[in-house]
Amino acid sequence: MNWPPKTDARRHHDPEIRGFASDNYAGAHPEVLAALALANGGHQVAYGEDDYTENLQGIIRSHFGATAEAFPVFNGTGANVVALQAVTDRWGR
Repeated sequence: MNWPPKTDARRHHDPEIRGFASDNYAGAHPEVLAALALANGGHQVAYGEDDYTENLQGIIRSHFGATAEAFPVFNGTGANVVALQAVTDRWGR
């Protein structure tokens, strides 16, 4: 594969303007993008059965204890849903 890949992509926004109405407004941190690019080379099993999620679980347990578990989600709304499900009964209100 040729790196970096050729693209016709262009920026459609001013990167100096900041908006704080949503966690979805901000771009990803450069280290996150670099890690994603590194992980993007090849195939992995999905839905938590991959080597990256296993590594994440080890990091979380090293910081928070042997029973800690991470549930990676896409954004803040996903995190809110997982957190609320974790602290409420399924039949609760």
